Amino acid sequence: MAAPGRVLAPAAAPRARPRLTEALGPDWQLAVPLVLPILCVMLGLIAFPFLSSIWYSLNDIRVGGAGRFVGLANYQSLISGALADRFWNSVQVSVIYTGGALLLKFVIGMTTALILHQHLVARNWWRALVFIPWSIPSVVSAYTWKWMYDDVHGVINLKLMSWGVIHYPILFLADINIALWAVMGAVVWRGFPFWTMTFLAGMQSIPADMYDAAHIDGAGAVKSFFYITLPNLASVIVVTTMLSGIWTANEVQYVYLLTRGGPANATETFPMLALTLGVSNFDLGMGATVPLLMFPVFAVAIWFLTRRMLSSEGGAR
Repeated sequence: MAAPGRVLAPAAAPRARPRLTEALGPDWQLAVPLVLPILCVMLGLIAFPFLSSIWYSLNDIRVGGAGRFVGLANYQSLISGALADRFWNSVQVSVIYTGGALLLKFVIGMTTALILHQHLVARNWWRALVFIPWSIPSVVSAYTWKWMYDDVHGVINLKLMSWGVIHYPILFLADINIALWAVMGAVVWRGFPFWTMTFLAGMQSIPADMYDAAHIDGAGAVKSFFYITLPNLASVIVVTTMLSGIWTANEVQYVYLLTRGGPANATETFPMLALTLGVSNFDLGMGATVPLLMFPVFAVAIWFLTRRMLSSEGGAR
C-alpha cells in the first residue's frame, strides 16, 4: 500500500507501435537486408532491361548510333506499315509452331507416362532413358537434328532411300512446306520428357483404390483413363501446358540453328524476327518492339498460371 498522503502517479500509457512496424511486421528490420540483394538483382536483370526495351521501341536507333525519338512509329510499322506482312506472318508461324508442338508433346508425354506408370521390367532404367533428351543441351540436339535432316549425309534420307521409300532426298529444312514441321519435330523430341515427368508424378499421387473400385464396377482401362486419370491430372495438365507454351513460343535456338527463319520466312517465329531485326539488321528499335507487342499475351498467360499454381497450393493445404 502507498504511504498516507502520497499521491500515486498515473501508469504510463503503452507506447504506440510505429506505423512502419504495423505495416511491415515486427521483423522488417531483419527482412530488409535479406530481401535487398534479390531486389537489386530483379531490378538489374528484369526491370532495367524491360524499361530500356520500352525506350528503344520508341526510338529509331541503330547499333552505335544516338537514336531519334519517333514515338509509336515502330509499332505502326509492324502492325500496319512496311513490316506488317512479315510481322503477322511471324505471329501465324508462332501460333502453328507452338500449338502443334504442345499437342504433340501432350500426346507423346501422356502415352509415355502411362507406359512408364505400369509395372515394367527395369522400369527405372526405362524412365532414365526417356529423360535423356531433356538433359541434352539445346545446341547439341539442334545440330544433331540438322545433321539428321541433311539431304546428302543425313541419316533419315539415307535410310529412307536405302529402304526404297523415296528415290530423291527430302529437303527437310529447305522445303517451304516441310521446314516448320521439321523444326517442330526436333523441339518435340527434346521437350516431351518434361511432360512425361510431370504426368508421371501426377499419376503416382492418384490413390490406387480409385482404380480398384472402378475395375470392380466394370470399368476398363479406357474409362478409367477418362474418368479417373484425366480429372485428377487437370491441374498438372494446365500448369504444364502453360509453362511449356511460354517456353516454346519464346525459344529461338532451334529455329536459329536449323533454318534461320527460312526458307522464305516459313519458320520465322516472332522471337526469330526480333533477333533478325535487332541483331542482323542492327535495328535496336524494331528488335525491341516485336517482343513488346507480344508481351500482353504472355503477361495474361503468366497471370493465369500464377493464380492456378497458388490456388492449387491453397487447396493442397
